[in-house]
Amino acid sequence: MKILAGIALLAAVAYGFDDLYVRMRHEPYADVHIDRILQTSQKFNKVGYERIDPVTEKCVYALFPHSGYSPCWYLMRHTSRIVNIG
Repeated sequence: MKILAGIALLAAVAYGFDDLYVRMRHEPYADVHIDRILQTSQKFNKVGYERIDPVTEKCVYALFPHSGYSPCWYLMRHTSRIVNIG
């Protein structure tokens, strides 16, 4: 039980320092272009792919998500999204 409380306290302290870092940073946000790929089901269990317009998402320079934005270290490594239709 003490280990679990220690882990929770460590996570809360890390998030607090991360939030302070975001608030003190001059430009804490960046824009990342995300390529989108439309995945559609076709006859006979085949799958079709079609590239659609890319979008720009805002991210935050932090370890954890803040203000509804994903961290930039994660978003810059995942620059393509598959949109499943059907």
